[in-house]
This record gives sequence, C-alpha cells and structure tokens, in this order.
Amino acid sequence: MTLQIADVKLPVDLNRTVSDLNIKLEELESFKDSLSRQLADIRSKLVGEDQQLGQQLATVQATVTGIVATTANCIDMMQDREHFLHDKLAAEREKYRNLEILYQATNRENSELIENSTQQGPHLHEDQFFDAIEETLDKMENLEEQLRQVEVKENGVVASEGEEASEEAAKQQHRMYKQMQDLITKYVALSKQDPEQDSSWQPLSKDGVTKIYRKEEEQNNVLLDYLVATTVVEGVTAGEMAEVFHSGELKLKWDHTIEADKRLEELDEHCAVYHQILKRVWPTAQRDVVYASHKQQLETQTPNSSWIVCNVSCDHPTTPEGISGYTRATIEVVLFCQTVCEKTDSAPTRADIRCKIVYSASVNPGGWAPSAAVRAVSQREYPKFLKKISAFAIDHVKKSEIRY
Repeated sequence: MTLQIADVKLPVDLNRTVSDLNIKLEELESFKDSLSRQLADIRSKLVGEDQQLGQQLATVQATVTGIVATTANCIDMMQDREHFLHDKLAAEREKYRNLEILYQATNRENSELIENSTQQGPHLHEDQFFDAIEETLDKMENLEEQLRQVEVKENGVVASEGEEASEEAAKQQHRMYKQMQDLITKYVALSKQDPEQDSSWQPLSKDGVTKIYRKEEEQNNVLLDYLVATTVVEGVTAGEMAEVFHSGELKLKWDHTIEADKRLEELDEHCAVYHQILKRVWPTAQRDVVYASHKQQLETQTPNSSWIVCNVSCDHPTTPEGISGYTRATIEVVLFCQTVCEKTDSAPTRADIRCKIVYSASVNPGGWAPSAAVRAVSQREYPKFLKKISAFAIDHVKKSEIRY
C-alpha cells in the first residue's frame, strides 16, 4: 500500500480569468468615455431648452462611471483572493510532501516487521521476546512523534519532546536574550554602588532628588564613559514604573517626541521588537530607531521588588535602515527600578512606598553629530525625561491597587 498525493489544483485558472476581465474593463472604460462625450454633446445642445433632461443625462453619466469603478474594485478583490489561494496551495503541497516521506518510512518499518515475523528464527527466552516487542513499540512511537512534530510545525507551534518547554527555557530561545542578560548584570552591579562614595562616579548636576553622574569604567583595557541618572518617585512601585516605561501604548501618552511606535515582533512575553519614528526637530533630518525592549523582574520579594527594562537597537528584516528617508539612530537605554517600603507591620499604602531609579541612555543619533554635543543634550534631557515619566506614573497609578 502506498500513499498517493495528488497535486491540488484550483477549479478555475484565475490568472487567465483576471486577465480577461482586465481586457473587458478596458473596453468598458472606452465605452464610458464615448458615452460621456455623447452625453456632453447632447447637454450642450439642450442648454436653455430642457433643464430636466440635462440633469437626467448627468445622472446617467454618473451611474455609468460608478458601474465601471465598481467593476474595477471587484477585479482587484479577485486578484487579492488569487494570491491568497496560491500561497495556501503552496503550503498544502509542502505539508503533503512531508507527510508522504514519513508515511513511506512507516511502510518500510512495517514491512521489515512482517518479514522478520514470518522468518524462522532461533528460540527466544521470555525476557528476550518482550525486549524485542518493546524495541519495536519504541520505533513506532518515534515515528508517531515525527508525524506529530510535522503537524505541530505546520500549525506554527514549537514544542519539546513530550511536553512544552519551561518558561525560562522558552525565554532563552530568542536572539536578544543573552545581550539583554549581559546588560542586566552590568546595571544591577551599578545600582548597588554608592555614587557619593565611589570615585568613579563624577557628579555633574542636581535637580531636586534627581542627580546626574558621569561614570567611568575600564573593561578589557577599554575605557567606558557614560551618563547615569538617579532619582526617587513617591507613591509608585518598581513594577508599575517598569510597565509605564516598557509599554508601547503608555509610552505614546507621556513621550511626545514619538510620532509613531509599531510592534514588529514579539520575542517572548516580556520582550518585543519595535519600530519607532521620532518627530522631526528642525533643521535636522527626521530619525527612526528599531529596538528590542525587554522587561524583567529581578527581586520578587514583596514589597521590596525590583525590575529592569532594557531597550537596545537591533536589525529587523521588515524595516531596513533608510526606509522612507529616515536617519537611523541607535540606542542602549536601561531603566532599573527598586521598590522601597519601610513599613512592614501592616499593609502599606501609596504614601508608604517609593521607587528608586537608576537610568542610563546611550544614544547615537546617526548622521553627523559631534559627541560633545550629544553628551550636552543628554545631560540636559535626562532630568526632563525623568520628571515627565515620574509625573505620568504617579497620576497613572494613584487610583489603582498597588502592584509590585
């Protein structure tokens, strides 16, 4: 017995049908133009004689134009449907080929079993007999698993053997995971340092509870130099602040430098790739950025939980650099949040909690821009940014239940 897989064919040659319809549409356009000229000529001869008849002729002309336009729309819809059916047909053919290969492999296994069962062999002890049966059943189970994997793959689901992968293993599958974890390790270490006691932190400015530092580190004989800001937000938890910073929907409500923010791909539950278009600042060119945004809880102990959000530039095939004439910027932005709550004897209120923030943003605007100018702008914008997001977060959560 063999499995016969016939090529699936569409009942109608849609390419030819649509082509014929386009020819007929061109003929209709010609008839419409001819009729329009004739109606215009008749209306010109009726000027001042029969106004009502002239209006009726105009109505006829509008009706004919509408019929032709509707016909054109119908043809466009047929073309779209044709492309969809051809794509679906290609996917079905690929599925049938995979199934045929596995079916033939199953037939070979079964043929070998039948052949072996009809041959006279040596006498087997009871244990040897059951071992042979178990080996055969294992082979059959392996083939069934292969068939299941093909079906799962066709449905767009990736599963591990027997069971779904654990949540942590699934997170590690996406391509940005290692880069995000390296950033987290670096900034968690930064958050534990005391800028007032560590000589590698150089204070640059202070605005209320917000302080800006210049941080220098040497790694692998390379001197790293970046700006770090610290602040405290009253009445907000780390989890709530991380959500305000990470959420694309909320970001559009408080960051008015953004013109558009589109999600391109979801890498896991807490990590996605976005294409962000920034509003143009005259006279510079308009900027865009493609980045992965990752949110992760670090300390789960309530109420002193901690979260971190990392936004890092990356490439994405759907949005190559230079699209629509934008200048591509690159970023490495990290927001570390730590809930501070000293009240332990009873359930805390918003008056009892605050959020400690460590923020750093390395931005290359693309094009030509002096590094000194970029640093000066960053030092000026850090306090503005932190005030803006803090005010929004406080107002956003003030009437809601505390979420850590």
